[in-house]
This record gives sequence, structure tokens and C-alpha cells, in this order.
Amino acid sequence: MKKIATVLVLLLVIPKLSAQGISFEHSTFKEVLAKAKAEKKLVFMDCFTTWCGPCKMMAKEIFPQQNVGDYMNANFVSIKMDMEKGEGIELTKTYEVSAYPTLLFMDADGKVVHRATGAEKAEDFIEQAKIAFDPTKQLDYLNKQYESGNRDLAFLAQYVKSLYTAYKPDLIEKVGKEVIPTMKPDQYLTENGFTVIAHAGVEYKSKVYNYLIKNKKAFIDKSYIGKESYDYVIGAAVSNYLVGIATKKTLPELDKAIAETEKDFVSPQQSQYKTYYYSQYYLAQKQYDKWFDFNKKEADQAFAKNQKEALGSYINTAYSIAVNPDFEKAGLDDKAIAMIENIKDVDPESLAVNYCLASLYLKTRNKAKGLENIDTYIKKASAKGDEPNERVLALKTKIESL
Repeated sequence: MKKIATVLVLLLVIPKLSAQGISFEHSTFKEVLAKAKAEKKLVFMDCFTTWCGPCKMMAKEIFPQQNVGDYMNANFVSIKMDMEKGEGIELTKTYEVSAYPTLLFMDADGKVVHRATGAEKAEDFIEQAKIAFDPTKQLDYLNKQYESGNRDLAFLAQYVKSLYTAYKPDLIEKVGKEVIPTMKPDQYLTENGFTVIAHAGVEYKSKVYNYLIKNKKAFIDKSYIGKESYDYVIGAAVSNYLVGIATKKTLPELDKAIAETEKDFVSPQQSQYKTYYYSQYYLAQKQYDKWFDFNKKEADQAFAKNQKEALGSYINTAYSIAVNPDFEKAGLDDKAIAMIENIKDVDPESLAVNYCLASLYLKTRNKAKGLENIDTYIKKASAKGDEPNERVLALKTKIESL
């Protein structure tokens, strides 16, 4: 009797478990469209890559939730698509996917009615899915409204948020340049006005920037703005300005500009930002040896404080040398290899170290060392449950062809 009771319990539990979360189809994209047409549903496609952290978060934390599954399974035929494998490679081009995760909501003919780039909460994801059924919230409709001359501030706030969700930075910039100069100071402090400013950004020392600096407390005291959002807007304006100085002016002029901006704003990560500005200066001047020595020195200083956290700085520098055409004849390949080889054992589980070394050895045509590192990468990734994607396999193929 005890065994029979156990079986009955399992039979009662299993159907409930299988109903949880989104039920993804294991078929081709064409077959999914056909099923959606037959069932009179829309299509949801989760565009992911195996290396994308936010993609994994959504797959683990959001898609399996009961409320998400209840809504999505009733209204959509869903499919997960690795955009670096199989038919995902062509679909990446068709749907112009350039950020991950990209969430595509389509009709049964494959026309995108709404798109988003990820969600942090189940409620946010469901809200994005619902937009696929509301034409007045879809980007095509909002684009037409804007082009027809709609400049209502509430509409503009909704529009820039939708552009941001769809990852359309060029259009956001266009809206900002056209709209913000026409706004009045009393609109800057409104929730809708600041939403437009925060998404589109402002230029350093512009009329809006100066107003924000002069009235800092008023902006921070607003519950819908606060210090974090205020600092983001000012910090972005300062950073864009300093990158422009770094790439076009002299080193003394960059020093002066940094000192000038620090009167208005100092980031909690100021040292990292300054490193980036000086690095951009040396690159713009094609002073590649100075660029390398400067970045290595900064990484060494970080390494003395926290070895694992400093790995990223070393790897970013070395990987740039491996793949950036600007470094083709810079003569830094051996320096980059020696630098990474010297610190690679700090974190034996690091995948980036081996991928970086494989790329460097490909460039220097060292087939044996290149294969050693790409094979180590694949072995480590497989141990974590990640199969090699097209990018990894393509790198291995290039090394093998040496």
C-alpha cells in the first residue's frame, strides 16, 4: 500500500510541475510560426547566447515562474533561440539582434510587434509581453506619433523608454537633440521631463547641464529622481565630454579638463574612469607602447589590492591587442602573452584567460599553444554545463588551420 500511495502522489505532482513556467517549443522557427497561426497566438522568441549572463538569469529566475507560464502559454507559442548557432545565425541578421537577451514578440507571419532587451522581474516581463497586444504602446505606433509631430511630454517620456527597451540608442539620441533644446526649465524637474533627459542625455556645459548643476538639491529631493539618477545624467555628460577631449586634444588639455569637471562631479569609480580617459588619449595618438605600459601599471596596482578583480583589466588590455586591427603592427603581442601567462593561475576557473590566450596565440600563429588554450576553455565551459558556441568553435577552427 505504501508503494502504491507513493506512485499516486507522484502522478498528482508531475502534471503540476510540468505546467509551471513557459513551455518552449523544441522545433524550427518556421514550425513555430505555423503552430502560432493554427492556434491563433503570437510568437515569443527568447534570443540568447551561451555567454550572456542576463540570459541565464532570465532562463533560471523568470521563465520558470508559474504566473509567467500561465500568461505566456495562453497567448504565445514560445521558442528559445541561440543566436550564434544553427538558424539563429541567420535570424540574428533578419531581426537585427545586437544585444542580449533580446525578447521578440511577433505575429504568426514573423513580423515583430514588440521587442525588449531583458527584464529583471517577472512582472516586468509580463508587462512587456502585454504590449504585443496593445498597438498604442508598440514602437511602430509610437514612431509614427513622433514623426507626425506629437511633442506631449508624457508621450515623449513613454517614447524614449520604449526606444531604450528596444535598444535603439541612435533614435534616442535623435529625439534628445530635437526635443530637449525646446524644453523649458520648469519641465526639467517634472517626472516626464527628467525621464526624457535621463534617457537621451545632455551635453557638458549645455543649458540643461548648467541648470542641473545649479539646482542639484531640487532634483535629488524629487522622489522620482533621487541622487542615483541625477548622478547618472551628470556623470554621462562628463564622461562623453572627457572622451572627446582625450581623443582630440593634448595631454595637458585632458589634465585640465578632468580637473575642471571634478568641480561638478566626482564618480565613486573616478580612478577607473581616469584610467579610461588616459588610455583613450594614448590610443588616439597611436602611442601603443605607452598605452600598454599605462594600462599594465594600472592593472598591477589593482592586482596588489585584489588579484581576482584585477584579472579583467589585464584581459581587456591583452584581448584588445589580439583582435583590434589598430594593434596589428604595434609589436605588443609578446608583451600581452607574457602578461596573461604570468597571472593566469590566479583564477584557475577563469574562461576569459584561456579565450584571450587562444586569441593571442592565433595572432602569433602558435598553433600548439592556441589549441591548448581553446581546448582548455571548452573543457572548463563543458564542466559548467555550457557547450561551445559558434564564436568559440570558429576560433578553434582558425587555430587548427594554422
